[in-house]
Amino acid sequence: MAHVNLPQGRRWPGRPRWGVLDLVSAALFTAVFVLLVLIVTSLGDSLAASGRRALARSAAGSRQRERIVALLDSPTASPFAIDSCPAEEVDNMPCEDPRRNSQLSREMNFYRVRHCPLPGETPLCLVPPPKGYRIPVPWPESLHKDIHGKFIEERSSGLDEGRGAILHFSRWWYYVPRWGHKLHQKTWPVYPVKQRPLEDRSRYGMWDGTYLIEVDRLLRPEGYLVISGPPVQWAIQDKEWADLQAMVHALCYRLITVDDNTAIWKKPSGASCLPYLNNFWLDRCSDNDDPNEAWQALGKLRKCITKVPLSEEISLSAIPEWPQRLSKTPARISLMKNGIDMFEADTQHWARRVIYYKKSLGVELGSPRICNVMDMNAFIGGFAAALSSDPVWIMNVVPARNPLTLDIIYDRGLIGLYHDWCEAFSTYPRTYDLIHVAGINSLIRDTTSGNDRCSLVDLMVEMDRMLRPQGTAVVRDTPEVIDRVARPCDPVDGPGAQE
Repeated sequence: MAHVNLPQGRRWPGRPRWGVLDLVSAALFTAVFVLLVLIVTSLGDSLAASGRRALARSAAGSRQRERIVALLDSPTASPFAIDSCPAEEVDNMPCEDPRRNSQLSREMNFYRVRHCPLPGETPLCLVPPPKGYRIPVPWPESLHKDIHGKFIEERSSGLDEGRGAILHFSRWWYYVPRWGHKLHQKTWPVYPVKQRPLEDRSRYGMWDGTYLIEVDRLLRPEGYLVISGPPVQWAIQDKEWADLQAMVHALCYRLITVDDNTAIWKKPSGASCLPYLNNFWLDRCSDNDDPNEAWQALGKLRKCITKVPLSEEISLSAIPEWPQRLSKTPARISLMKNGIDMFEADTQHWARRVIYYKKSLGVELGSPRICNVMDMNAFIGGFAAALSSDPVWIMNVVPARNPLTLDIIYDRGLIGLYHDWCEAFSTYPRTYDLIHVAGINSLIRDTTSGNDRCSLVDLMVEMDRMLRPQGTAVVRDTPEVIDRVARPCDPVDGPGAQE
């Protein structure tokens, strides 16, 4: 076979020969193309926003944080201002950031659980209102009208419980914005054990019964479990429907009715089911296990059934109807040292304080301007109880490191949750008309060491995020703490709120 040597330039006639000028031209063309893409499409806005967020967390942002914290702690510092966040942060929820959560595990919906930045990682800036923001329509017109004055279509669930709040999760759950407290891998921080008179669970996986065990922990004795939608009598989920019925039967719940794709069960009043749990491969929790410890740091969902003291005394038929239950001494207050005397003293204390707020401080409680209220350090709900005659809705927050008193709040017919105030709260910005906090410094103080677990200024920035424009914050603490709080803001009447 003959072997022919071709000239160097003719061996691969189809292969281009790139020179330096060609490479430079290609690079310039690519740069121009990318620039056009960034200008014409929304990708440029997204990258720019990411860049600004990264810059806020850069060394310059760290120096800004150090400067603000130093000013807050300096007794000789003058009042100062905190800058606004970039405009794209108008809906910022630090612990519900989809950019971070999307990178996490999907197992048991772990990526939907709260995932918060570490203390000091969140930029110290104030979330601005969106362009064209308007003050919300006053209550009660807001029940029927949107912000533009248009009427809202009313929808009724057909459920009416006179003995307390209704927790209703049906297909509407999917419109609740990234709240992060759905029954996922961890226990619910929102409710203590045996509180709810009614639970509605719809379209959820049971994960070997752990979800129903968590619902049982939340549900008050003689309360109702409502499951609407799959797998109730769902043609393609016969096995899941059978498993669900077996699990509910193992918990000794009594079937009330099955109507189409909705089933209703009633929980027993006492602990009659506990001796038979092993027959259904269910275990009892240890006697040392406190089912009220519901904050997310506790870990994964329990796989055991808890026994609760005074279960018959806190059953649905034993508690008074509303509004008598608000002022009557709850049965579980007796489990606290001097609980009965403390309950009466706390009730009278906050009745006097609310009168003082209205008459001396001019806080517009009872007016249409204030509807959504938060108590950041609720204890047993005395502040909320004192406002029972006003047209307000109150979120009672019990700090997770404080005594676990949320059961008392629910026994009174109020609503609330546990929360650690060194983390952001799971709500959209501009949610509340009024935020009340007694003892703001205690929310971040480590009772063991006496040191702050996080910065007071971070907590104040979070309060500003939750408070709507022209909203009101009432802070009660010592004069020294109030002086620190007043530096980055303009209190209406600082000395009057210093007690």
